[in-house]
Amino acid sequence: MEYNSARIQVLDMPGIIEGASVGKGLGKQILAAVRNADLVVIMVDAHKVEQAEIIRKELYQAGFRLNQKPPAVQVMRKSKEESSWAPQ
Repeated sequence: MEYNSARIQVLDMPGIIEGASVGKGLGKQILAAVRNADLVVIMVDAHKVEQAEIIRKELYQAGFRLNQKPPAVQVMRKSKEESSWAPQ
């Protein structure tokens, strides 16, 4: 689909089950595909809203940090004299 000259791909992925983060079911493959996404929409049965927490937990254990600010990371250049890995 295209929106404002941006190409958008929408995927309906298989469900993330409890244990997916450690490889249960197709967990590793599904999480690898999710890792490339710019947006994740979690949908659950309205009568089983507790499933959303299971999905959030599995995503967190797989390294996804939903609704959190990225950590403040600074990259600073060091001089060659300061480098500890430079060959001698």
